[in-house]
Amino acid sequence: MMKNLLKAAVVGAALVASSVAMAQPAMASDLSWTFSDGVISYSDSTNKFCVRAYDSEGARQVTATITPTGGGRSVTFTDKNDYYGHSGGSCIYLNGYSENTGLTVTAKSYWGERGTWVGRGSRTITT
Repeated sequence: MMKNLLKAAVVGAALVASSVAMAQPAMASDLSWTFSDGVISYSDSTNKFCVRAYDSEGARQVTATITPTGGGRSVTFTDKNDYYGHSGGSCIYLNGYSENTGLTVTAKSYWGERGTWVGRGSRTITT
């Protein structure tokens, strides 16, 4: 009986060790997040993170806060479309984070006709 328990423990330990050894490294990710007032995007190949408030139907704003998942300095920025004809968006390069850093992106948006800010939730990306 004791011999069988020892065999089971050895096999279990071997399975755990092999799964740890074969674990894949964290994979970088792209993001395309669209909601009614704008869009947030991230391209891992260029490290470019963009926020864009749609440029139609009145004043709109989109704010994104980027926070490292393990803690650290957060970055917040907003793209504003205060009038028709403002196009483009606001972009930054996330070169300050090391490769495979997990980041949580939290968004909120504003539309002048609605007159209120709306929380859009969070998404996680890996640089």
